[in-house]
Amino acid sequence: MKKRAFTMIEFIFVIVVVGILAAIMIPKLNRNASREAAKQILTHIRYTQHLAMQDDKYAQSVDEKLWFKMRWGITFNETSLKECSIDELGVKTWKYSVFFDKRGKKIFSGNINSEKEVASDIYKNGKLLSGGWSGITSESTCRRLNKESNLGKRFNITLIEFKNGCDRMQTINFDEMGRLMKVVSITKNNGVKRPYDRLLKKDCEINIFDKYGNKTTIVIEKESGFAYIK
Repeated sequence: MKKRAFTMIEFIFVIVVVGILAAIMIPKLNRNASREAAKQILTHIRYTQHLAMQDDKYAQSVDEKLWFKMRWGITFNETSLKECSIDELGVKTWKYSVFFDKRGKKIFSGNINSEKEVASDIYKNGKLLSGGWSGITSESTCRRLNKESNLGKRFNITLIEFKNGCDRMQTINFDEMGRLMKVVSITKNNGVKRPYDRLLKKDCEINIFDKYGNKTTIVIEKESGFAYIK
């Protein structure tokens, strides 16, 4: 009986296939998802600051004495949303939204109540800078949600932790000069009482953890609002 062996062409083919598989798998094995998420979040923090500096709430709200509660901000929440089939039943994921609060019938809620309060994604036509919020009833709004803002699903983020000047917070705002502020609008008309009484006195640190054990920190300077990855 003749013994069969690999031909040179077959041997080269196997090497090519193994090389392709290795090129696909190795980056995934070495993935730092927290840093990938941080880069995206950093872009949207800077965009939030830009909106706060360009969108003059004082000039646009001449009949609103509490106009300073309408400053642009970015908020992070770990929630399980049944709306729009965002999450599986009972499964919580970290999401974020860029928005400003708008007075309802009588009060500011401190929460997103309409897509009109949410920033548009300038890179994705028709999409909102939000991974979703509680109370969505419109299918058209569901279609406008941005899956990239769902940090749990996209990056396997397990924890967003605010430290230093923004310790235990989940929302930050910027004033018209780009300075960093504590959350300006809270449920039942609470929050800021005067235009500038919630400016941060220390730099804010946002720690981002992924399921692979990685941690990445975003720092936002208190006076300038300048944000960078530590």
